[in-house]
Amino acid sequence: MKILVLNASPRRDGMISQAACRFMEGVEESAAGDFSENVRIDVVNVADLRFAACRGCMQCRKCGRCCLPQDDAHRVAEKIVACDVLVVAAPVYWGNIPGTLKALFDRMVYAMMGESKRGIPEPLHKGKDAYIITGCTTPFPFNVIFGQSAGLYRALKEILGTAGFKIRGKLAIPGTKGLKGLPVGPSRAAYRMGLSV
Repeated sequence: MKILVLNASPRRDGMISQAACRFMEGVEESAAGDFSENVRIDVVNVADLRFAACRGCMQCRKCGRCCLPQDDAHRVAEKIVACDVLVVAAPVYWGNIPGTLKALFDRMVYAMMGESKRGIPEPLHKGKDAYIITGCTTPFPFNVIFGQSAGLYRALKEILGTAGFKIRGKLAIPGTKGLKGLPVGPSRAAYRMGLSV
């Protein structure tokens, strides 16, 4: 099983990154003895990627590949095609996904979905699972009342759902501002989610 973790947090030691690590620990625990042989985890830090923005030329719809010069977006698209499970770990920015993650997904449309002759999206990842880990500075219950976490979920549900991924689990960590470490509740929840893979 190949698991790809897209970590869209620019903070290597932040809440999102810590929760993603706990998720991976859960995966390792559930795989136990055959981890090295049967389970592979690849982590991509979106903030470290270098890629050009989508130009909207629509050529990828015709040829199934982005026509821009080879860059990190091409490499991540190949990893998504090859993975069995996709984990998207992202902070909430303005009630949505971070711009870097959105720009990356914009560039990878051809690797996420096909298109019928009538222009109807055709998912390319049916049968694959996805998990979402998010956090925001807005404390509970205001992250729910003001739709902060829900905005991110909605955006990722659109992207991942159109691609055919089935979202098997999601975790929101509200009120992250000023926290020094991942709280016990979200830590356990991330670990349990990893165990379920």
